[in-house]
Amino acid sequence: MQIEGRNRLMVTTYSIALLLMIGWLLRVGQSILLPVLMAVIVVYILTTAADAMVRLPLIGKLGRRWRRLIVLVGIVAGVLILAAFITSNAAAISAAVPRYAQNFDALQTRLLHILGVDELPSWAELSQKLTDMLDISTLMPIVLSTITNAGSVVVAAALYAIFIIAELDGLPEKTRSALDRSQQAERTLDVVRQINERIGGYLAAKTLVNVILGLVSLGVLWPLGIDFPVFWAILIAILNYIPYIGSVIAVAFPVATSLVQYASFGHAALALVALMVPQMIVAYYIEPKFLGRSVNLSPFTVLLSLAIWTALWGMMGAILAIPLTAMVMIILAELPSTRFIAVLMSETGDP
Repeated sequence: MQIEGRNRLMVTTYSIALLLMIGWLLRVGQSILLPVLMAVIVVYILTTAADAMVRLPLIGKLGRRWRRLIVLVGIVAGVLILAAFITSNAAAISAAVPRYAQNFDALQTRLLHILGVDELPSWAELSQKLTDMLDISTLMPIVLSTITNAGSVVVAAALYAIFIIAELDGLPEKTRSALDRSQQAERTLDVVRQINERIGGYLAAKTLVNVILGLVSLGVLWPLGIDFPVFWAILIAILNYIPYIGSVIAVAFPVATSLVQYASFGHAALALVALMVPQMIVAYYIEPKFLGRSVNLSPFTVLLSLAIWTALWGMMGAILAIPLTAMVMIILAELPSTRFIAVLMSETGDP
């Protein structure tokens, strides 16, 4: 009995040590691992998109490799255009900060008058800190540094993806040769197919939903007259990749802009309601219908994975949390010793 207890304690201790070691390696090796994992996920998107392009008149006649390359070029071009657009809008937002600061002062004065109290020094200090924080001399270097780092990761991921695509069609035969055409080779290929179907389908559907959400949000922001509507709509679409909290964070930015732009609580409340309605429709109707249970992750697993990947790799980790965790679950489900972990991670109990 004591020996069995010691064995369990040893297994638990070794497992915790292994997890800590893996986490440390992921953190230290971020510059290498993140572009590779992004490239793998991009390849899943490319494969799904290339298969869908078969229906197109001219492009559908091209080989799969060329269709994947066309999609990859389109993604890289879109990312570069988006980076340039974000940079220009960051400069415009910084230039508008002095006007927003004046409106903020008027808003706080009105609020204090309603509450029947005199203006407090701390409010003035808060206003000054807000102006200093959003000053172009401090904001632009941060934005440019973030865009530069993200751009280098995207370029590296694109290069990795090109070489993966070049070898993708020959990968099944290479796997069979490496594993001596055994049953293990077919099981490995089956795992790859499962990951491809789930992750590719999830990302394709999620991207479509986010594009629709961005267009609807643009249709809300433009009539309300909120500054930089295209920028905020794109931000809403991108942050919606982050489960649960991404949409809330995305809506907070244009609502805050509405508040300081018009110095009106009523206008900000209208913007909040108008933007949250499509968010609720997407979260409770469109995404369950389009995405269904494609990744089959329990809500607790989603939240935990979101916390872990965000702590490891920041915003990029938060965006990639769902596909990365789904890949881990599928792999764990194929190993008898770790299948129980995959069962606990799944929503249906059948990973």
